[in-house]
Amino acid sequence: MPRETPQVLKWADRQLGFLTGLVAVIGALAVFGLMVITLAAVFWRYALNDPIFGISDISMMTLIIVAGASVCYGARHGAHVSVNVIGMVVGRNVTRYTDAVMRLLAFGILVLATYALADKACGAERACLTNNMSIEHVPFYYFLSVMMGIFALQVLLQLLVGLAHLDGDDPNEIAD
Repeated sequence: MPRETPQVLKWADRQLGFLTGLVAVIGALAVFGLMVITLAAVFWRYALNDPIFGISDISMMTLIIVAGASVCYGARHGAHVSVNVIGMVVGRNVTRYTDAVMRLLAFGILVLATYALADKACGAERACLTNNMSIEHVPFYYFLSVMMGIFALQVLLQLLVGLAHLDGDDPNEIAD
């Protein structure tokens, strides 16, 4: 009989699902905004022959929001590519342990990335500004840091669910 996932992990999974849903809305609005910015820039440049000053800065900062939201949403919905070569060769008896090690290492790397993005966020004091409009990078670094933090929480949740199902099938694995 398959083991049931503990209720606290199910609750955490629902909360992360809700959070990544909000992030998806932010990302979708940013994609829409990027589309409007691009259309306006193209119209002004080619139809009116008068390029908009600083439009590339706004586009770049909007694209950072899109990228961060994509990383966070992709972590939740399995959009990141993985190839399970070990599972094809040796089966679940070995992958239950290699998956735990891999998730632990991934969690560590993501925590480090989260910390580095928050710690190294710089602004005008170190000339971390966009080229034309001098938009500071600090809030965008913090946004990316939060998105990496949510990704890290997702990996940690997968690790804990995998450990709860160590003697059976891992519900996080994608069916072959």
